[in-house]
Amino acid sequence: MKRFAILALTALTVGACSKKAEYDAPAAGYGTLALTAECSTTVETTARARTSSGADHTGQVPLPEGAYTIPKAKELGLRIESADPTYDFLQSWAAAALYDPHNDWLWATDYIVTLFSGDEYVGIDAIPEGIDLPYFEGSARLRVLAGIEPTNVRIKARVMNTIVRIAFTDRFKGYFANGATFKLTTAAGNEFTVGYTAEDPATSEIYHYIRPAAFTISGEATKQRPSASMEAQTVKFADTINAAPEASTLYTYTFDLSDAGSTDAVVITLNDVPIRTETIDEELNDDAKPDPISQRLR
Repeated sequence: MKRFAILALTALTVGACSKKAEYDAPAAGYGTLALTAECSTTVETTARARTSSGADHTGQVPLPEGAYTIPKAKELGLRIESADPTYDFLQSWAAAALYDPHNDWLWATDYIVTLFSGDEYVGIDAIPEGIDLPYFEGSARLRVLAGIEPTNVRIKARVMNTIVRIAFTDRFKGYFANGATFKLTTAAGNEFTVGYTAEDPATSEIYHYIRPAAFTISGEATKQRPSASMEAQTVKFADTINAAPEASTLYTYTFDLSDAGSTDAVVITLNDVPIRTETIDEELNDDAKPDPISQRLR
């Protein structure tokens, strides 16, 4: 039994176009596939705060720069799986360009065609998590028709991770001058630590690429010493939990003070939209005693 399909991809980062090739007619009952592929380099931003119309604050931004290479369309892996319960078929190629139009025919039925990055297909729920680890995927369900005329399909692969960044403003670092340690914990059980110290207050833009599942941000920060005879107070913040993050979405959580002068609150923003304020029972100043933080939602 011989299967045949046609694939035409360009080596573009953002887009690709199909091109017909000369080939013999497939065997009776088989058809051909002509794929147009794209590789998107943008992600969404979103916040849980609402506008007056009730819509989420959203928008597209370029994929954050990092120590990785965005794959070209022809470099993405290709996976074709039967969506017909009466027909068993599953085949993958390490790169879409390796799909051989002279040796692969497709029985005329329903399929799920997927483009993916990485050495092999693992699915969104099993992708590795870490810094600078974007995972690209795109798929389409279609019916291949029998005959020489190819069945056309256009697939756009996009970043399917949830991307998380934790940031601190200069005001926050100035007040909590003895350092901060924050931890990002994912549903997969991975933990990533970010922060700064009194000796090295500089922070860099670190983007964590995780699976699109619930995550928690926890942390603490230490204020300046009120005097030589008193220890610096360490403040533990309430957990920030995102129970249902979206794929292909960037979440930047920034910790700031509510006012440049005297203040009694730390403000947490998500993509520049305030989502929570944490207050200390007494005014935050050099003479303040260690006391608990209470949380109120905006």
